[in-house]
Amino acid sequence: MIERTHDIRCISPEIIQRKWVRGICEEKRHDWLPGYIFLYTEEPLKESLRIPGIIRRLGDGELQNEDLAFANMLYEHQGVMGTIHLAEEGQYCTVDDPLWQKMEGKVIKIDRGRKRCCVEFTFDQVKRTVWLGYELIQLVKEEQKDI
Repeated sequence: MIERTHDIRCISPEIIQRKWVRGICEEKRHDWLPGYIFLYTEEPLKESLRIPGIIRRLGDGELQNEDLAFANMLYEHQGVMGTIHLAEEGQYCTVDDPLWQKMEGKVIKIDRGRKRCCVEFTFDQVKRTVWLGYELIQLVKEEQKDI
């Protein structure tokens, strides 16, 4: 409604949840963080659109640091938090996704059978967790050469 009536780009966060049914992976989109709407405009907001703590406008300094990184990640992914890239280092996995590293995302748990992981990050001064599908990537170590 905001996009139609005010011609402002806005996004409400969604996640893609993986569910395994009879050995087949189904992916469905679900609202995540209901009640948060991110507006992407440099123009001042009309008073009718000001709802503190719910509608967040980029461009006015309301969002900073990790919160701004989170909003930018949503914008770059059209509001959908999809598959995350993890790097396996010995017995641990670390986030190897540039957007999540800006938000200081941290892997808490991994469900290898369902191919999803629980990632913790801070948004709006609250630690939050989200279960996302993941892809393991191989780290390539540069060989050191004696010169």
